[in-house]
Amino acid sequence: MRPKFTNTASLLRAAAATLVLAFFIALTAWTTELPSPVRHASEEILRHVRYLASDGLMGRGVDNPGIDLARDYIAAEFKRYGLVPGGENRTFLQTLEVVTGAKINEPSALSFGNGPPLVLNEEWIPFGLSRSAKIEGEVVFAGYGITARDYGYDDYANLDVKDKIVLVLRYEPPPKNEKSPFQKAPRYSNYATLLSKAANARNHGAIGMILVDLYPLREGEKELIPIRRTLGRSDTGIVAAQVKRQIAEERLHEIGISLRELKEKIDREERPASSPLPGLRVSAHVALEKITRKTDNIIGVLPGSDPELKGENIVIGAHYDHIGLGYYGTRDTTVEGQIHNGADDNASGTAVLMHLAESLSRRSQKLARSVVFVAFTAEELGTYGSNYYVSHPPFPIDSTKAMLNLDMVGRMRDNRVTAAGVDTAKEFRAIVTAAGQEVGIEIVPSPRSIGGSDHVPFYNKNIPVLHFYTGAHEDYHRPTDDWEKLNIEGMMKVSNVVLALLDKIAASKESPTFVHLSPSPPRS
Repeated sequence: MRPKFTNTASLLRAAAATLVLAFFIALTAWTTELPSPVRHASEEILRHVRYLASDGLMGRGVDNPGIDLARDYIAAEFKRYGLVPGGENRTFLQTLEVVTGAKINEPSALSFGNGPPLVLNEEWIPFGLSRSAKIEGEVVFAGYGITARDYGYDDYANLDVKDKIVLVLRYEPPPKNEKSPFQKAPRYSNYATLLSKAANARNHGAIGMILVDLYPLREGEKELIPIRRTLGRSDTGIVAAQVKRQIAEERLHEIGISLRELKEKIDREERPASSPLPGLRVSAHVALEKITRKTDNIIGVLPGSDPELKGENIVIGAHYDHIGLGYYGTRDTTVEGQIHNGADDNASGTAVLMHLAESLSRRSQKLARSVVFVAFTAEELGTYGSNYYVSHPPFPIDSTKAMLNLDMVGRMRDNRVTAAGVDTAKEFRAIVTAAGQEVGIEIVPSPRSIGGSDHVPFYNKNIPVLHFYTGAHEDYHRPTDDWEKLNIEGMMKVSNVVLALLDKIAASKESPTFVHLSPSPPRS
């Protein structure tokens, strides 16, 4: 692992040096011929990831200048390829505002049971996705706060939580079999996210949610989650906070209930153990001031060649942001302040996106339908960029006939790539299988939901989606996710699969037929 910059002066020097480098890269790009696709395709992908995942971009966090350097680099590449600007005011940029922090203001306070008010930031902390409001009410234990009806698991079944405050556990039960929607630690399904738990509590009528973390802490890890790691696109319409485990265990012990025994029972049986908590009440007042910043999606368009079909489009997307210095999203809170370069997540997808744009723009015979290339911002904060795109589309949203997403495609192993969303169009399984055979790799359909990334907002607009992903690894959301570990040849194969799919989808007179799958919980 390369040394990381950990102080402001070093970061600023790195950013300045990278800005100069970016200028000369862009200048060279504008004044030279496009490279041969045969000789230089892998070199181009490598060039992209080496720049995007360099220390000078400071992890491409939306809260630091590195994201702007990445934006300018991608926009310059889109211009070099001859794409038509698809953003605002005839530029490649679509500007949006995101929440990057929150300040806890007075009179924020919380009282739990008969004890004295809890100490803010020591015994309790509000979540950044919380509503600002004052509440008071009975407390009900709602297990992990999960509703997965298709699997037959529902912590809220036969539980009255209307106008009450739910006490829920962090994460999710360990999976008992392959059919379980839950995942084995350290990975978790979308059901385990704070957003999913808060939204589920709200949808069941609760006015507040108190979360308790009973999992063992790693060395140096703090129990209370910093507010910058619990932000959302907007508040969830419910007061949400975390209370330290010792406080929660003491309050439940006073009424003869063991919180740990309840957790162990759920984990052992993978069955809910929800119940009222007689006599236990919470009063809370949360007052948050959100901190915002402007950032940009980057949109380039390759117009179609067919007079009848060019008004329709296929979106190819990848998010170009990462988690910066790890203050939000890191898997190891002991390394906060170190640069998280995010080579696989998601410089890899962004590099493949740019390679696809270059390859298709160089073809003499264009695709029948238009192709819209979008580098999304702020995915790591909660798919801000893609949600904004579908809410403010540069073209009528019903003109988008499919969306193909690239997120973490840089660690191919065993010559295979996972594709989520293969059942969101009735035609997809056949053409995905054919594309894999054509390229000579195995495409593994995701056995569960469509997953969580920038394709989900498109799916929610009834647009068929495919999401490509080469698998989990120990460097995910850690400072060790560096470009040297990427499989460039594997990234080329992913690019070739997408090209093969585009040849089939964009050329067909009939657009893919959308299929609605079982509901999936929201992603935070």
